[in-house]
Amino acid sequence: MSVIHDSEAGDELICIQQFSASPDGEPFSWETSRTFRVGERVRYATFRQNRSLKDNPVCWLVVFDAADGRRYSATQTYFVNEESWQGLKKFFARRVLAEPARRRVHRK
Repeated sequence: MSVIHDSEAGDELICIQQFSASPDGEPFSWETSRTFRVGERVRYATFRQNRSLKDNPVCWLVVFDAADGRRYSATQTYFVNEESWQGLKKFFARRVLAEPARRRVHRK
């Protein structure tokens, strides 16, 4: 599933990978960039293609508004919608709870 196909302007998206980005339209620079963290919520604005990566699956960029009032863009693979986020949280919570039992089995 792609947040681009599943989202409308104003929808909330959740970051699933840490990344740094400068404000949209500015070249990347550590001086102007900020780091987005896993679980951070942003607002979907629109999408566009990164023409320099047009033959790469990460060429589709999500354009989004952050809590700092600025607009940024990043590859669509960094985001999920609320429904997918809840599913991921449940999956990893079950996995973490099951891991200690698996470790004990392997130690015997």
